[in-house]
Amino acid sequence: MYNIGICDDDKIFCAGLEEMVHSAAKAMHQKVGTEVWYSGESIMRDLEKMPCPDILFLDIELYEKSGIDVGKFIRNGDDYMTHIVFVSSRQQYAMQLFKLQPLDFLIKPVVKEQVKEVLERSLRQKAQGKALFEYQRGGVFYQVPCRDILYFVSSDKKITVRVKEEGRDLSRCFAGGDAGSKQSVGKGDEAGQLFSREFYGKLKDVAEKLPAGFIMIHQSYIVNSDYVAEYTYETVKMQDGSLFNISKPYRKATRNRIKELEKERLHVGI
Repeated sequence: MYNIGICDDDKIFCAGLEEMVHSAAKAMHQKVGTEVWYSGESIMRDLEKMPCPDILFLDIELYEKSGIDVGKFIRNGDDYMTHIVFVSSRQQYAMQLFKLQPLDFLIKPVVKEQVKEVLERSLRQKAQGKALFEYQRGGVFYQVPCRDILYFVSSDKKITVRVKEEGRDLSRCFAGGDAGSKQSVGKGDEAGQLFSREFYGKLKDVAEKLPAGFIMIHQSYIVNSDYVAEYTYETVKMQDGSLFNISKPYRKATRNRIKELEKERLHVGI
């Protein structure tokens, strides 16, 4: 079941969009459940007690709490897995939405072809989010969800991978030994939110194993674009505060890749 939320103060629009969602899901042979809210206050109140939907169609021009307020509420709760699709009758919000990492930005009136395309892309990206990165340490193979990886840093053939804590206790595949045993694989922050793991290898080999969304910005750095807070021509700042230089040989390719990813997420000029 794919859970889909709609939040708009126009009840007629909500009804039409809900109908388009179910029509698109039927054509895709995808089971979905929908829930509708008519104000920013009501959805924020409910999301304090329930999980966010897989994808949320969110009107920007809500009465008191705007769609941008709701987006910030979701992202400030450290939820970057919910796909937010902003809906508006105007385009000028594009740059304000960048840090909220929306899946898309639709201009009213919305048509069924747009809804189907957005749902297909959301499902496809969710499937990619299930991808695992596997590395070896000693005789043990470890698997980490790619969606939980912030970045890789290489130094003297040792690679450090920065991971969100919830991915820490995944099942591991052992090359010999007791599959039920446990090992420490890195050091956590005092805050307990992030975890570092180390293994030996070449960063270019790592890059070949990663899904779209990871960018090699330096011979020593690979970053997950989902966790980038700010880009400049020369640097990348991550959501954990880490700041990485983009080396000259990688700047053009990095800039082009960022543009490609943002066009996929937000069909508005950058």
